[in-house]
Amino acid sequence: MIRVDGLGFAYAKGRPIFQGLDLAIPTNRRVALLGATGSGKTTLLNLLAGIETPTQGQIERQAQLSFPAGFQRGFRQTATVRQNATFAARIYGADPDEVVDFLATMCGLEAELDRPLRELSVQTRIGFSYVLTYTLPFDCYLFDNVIGPPQPEVRELCARLFEARTREAGAIVATRQPRIAEQLCDCGIVLIGDGAVFFDSIADALAAFDGSVPAVSADASEIAPAAAAPAEGATAS
Repeated sequence: MIRVDGLGFAYAKGRPIFQGLDLAIPTNRRVALLGATGSGKTTLLNLLAGIETPTQGQIERQAQLSFPAGFQRGFRQTATVRQNATFAARIYGADPDEVVDFLATMCGLEAELDRPLRELSVQTRIGFSYVLTYTLPFDCYLFDNVIGPPQPEVRELCARLFEARTREAGAIVATRQPRIAEQLCDCGIVLIGDGAVFFDSIADALAAFDGSVPAVSADASEIAPAAAAPAEGATAS
């Protein structure tokens, strides 16, 4: 569970994005974080991940959350692929050798492991960052709009990894696309005005997002690939 208590946030010299936000988010479900463009979906996701710091209030994380899938700001571009993967594995409690082997096999990086990350193509770096996210063990995985990159092979791999991981872990998927939310999630949070409302059913969340039903809270106490069969060897823990 994630408990958000009196959360406030504003970028420097900007209007507040959240003021006094209270929210309980289950971390063992597939949760859609629904909101229009500019509603604060990415900001809230980054706050949950710890990438941004609240200007008021607090976030209590009762589970280990991932960084947003595909996040690259934590990489050292001058370090090798192997060094970056090993560093991430050690931070998040995974076996470094298993993580490196899985990435090498699944991303076709066997010949690139000892090259600096900056020497890889942009597409290869993006694919590496997404697959690395899934390779690490988390209680809940965070996604901003997509669960995999646009390259078809890596995108389909990420779809399989998403299914494999969310058998035992939760996910929070920030999106403004109802089709993605319906495809990937079973419950939802709708950003409404300055607040957020949790719905135990994805159908109710989508109805509220569409404006067709009143936003009445339930108790919680761009395009994604189609779901595929789970990938073998998806876990490195």
